[in-house]
Amino acid sequence: MDIELTDDEHLRALAALEAVVGNNDDALAVLAGGASERPLPELLAAYGQHTLHRILIAAFGIDATMDHDETGRLVAEINSDPMARMVFVLTDALHNQAAPAGDDPATAKLIGGSILLAIHAFTDADNQDALTLLLALRNEVLRTG
Repeated sequence: MDIELTDDEHLRALAALEAVVGNNDDALAVLAGGASERPLPELLAAYGQHTLHRILIAAFGIDATMDHDETGRLVAEINSDPMARMVFVLTDALHNQAAPAGDDPATAKLIGGSILLAIHAFTDADNQDALTLLLALRNEVLRTG
């Protein structure tokens, strides 16, 4: 199940991932948020799930123009693919790691690092490429939001 994120949550998660890339613990502490915001570890776990599922959908060629049968066939391929199943296990583990963490910035940093490693596994992006990718994702949110 994909967790819905607001545009503000997308932007906050992206800022946190940039802080992880830059090893900026002060920025992570600021991004921990307040009482009305989702705890940063939980937000990053949700963002990681959202992003990694989008990567899987793109990798398997699913798009909005496909008919129900074609989409169903490709979803079945995703569900039977060992790498895709590992993504599901990873995102579940991230949620389990985030659940007891509250606003702990150290846990947020670990979760963010795992998300970046997973993105790297699919894209071979190094830290500089990761920053470029995060900027592109930020621009996408700003364009559509």
